[in-house]
Amino acid sequence: MVNRRERSRERLQQAALELFTRDGYAETTAVAIAERAGVTERTFYRHFGDKREALFGDGDRLVRLLVDALPDPPEPLDQALRDALSALAADMTPRRERLAQRAALIRAHRELAERELLKGQSWAEALARVLIDRGVGELTAIAQVEVALALFRTAFALWVTGEDDLESLIDQAYAATGLPLKGRPVPA
Repeated sequence: MVNRRERSRERLQQAALELFTRDGYAETTAVAIAERAGVTERTFYRHFGDKREALFGDGDRLVRLLVDALPDPPEPLDQALRDALSALAADMTPRRERLAQRAALIRAHRELAERELLKGQSWAEALARVLIDRGVGELTAIAQVEVALALFRTAFALWVTGEDDLESLIDQAYAATGLPLKGRPVPA
């Protein structure tokens, strides 16, 4: 069950996305976002450090989702990472329209694109750290995580602008590399 704090956070995120899309990112203020969400400016700042964070506020939750989806031990590693990406795809699929709007905003604003890269780096660092803690060699963990996340980013970029299923696009991205997944057929 979603509590009051989570509902406020979701309303703020939705209001920010709507206002950024309608009025422009630069023109939208934290005050306007709070008003649109029906909360105080103080409530906005309890949830987010600045207006950019209203677009990136799910980052920690998504990192936890990815990490929690990794089996322990993570063997075979390529399949463990692919399973984590499946969990991420399942979480994102119901929010496709909202994520497509968000992706368009990020593409249109350099400072948001930079923030997105930093958030992606934090995902990679968190996943690699967990894998290393679970006995995977450092180079292997970092390299495998970077490859998996690059394939995810490729699939995600196509998904938010097209009609395909995110899970299918991830499979196609893996297949395009020619890297087989153990225990999973490479799609034609």
